[in-house]
Amino acid sequence: MYVILLRMSPFSRSLMKHKHIDDRSPGFYDPERAPAKSNAIVTVVAFVLFGAAAFYSISTTLDQQQRQHCEQGWQPACEKLK
Repeated sequence: MYVILLRMSPFSRSLMKHKHIDDRSPGFYDPERAPAKSNAIVTVVAFVLFGAAAFYSISTTLDQQQRQHCEQGWQPACEKLK
């Protein structure tokens, strides 16, 4: 391993060295040290945001598809838009 590190650039060598887990930047979310309540809140917020984005994208896509089908003359699509 040491021979490989000698042939690398200084930047690459710095990336390959073992870093201690506590050397991370203090501004990031750290789930190991966060209280259980914070972890639950982050999880719930992430699921709600993902669910809302999925619902919005699916519903707008289906509405656009129904409008297009109604413009093409499909009667069931026109009835669903009413």
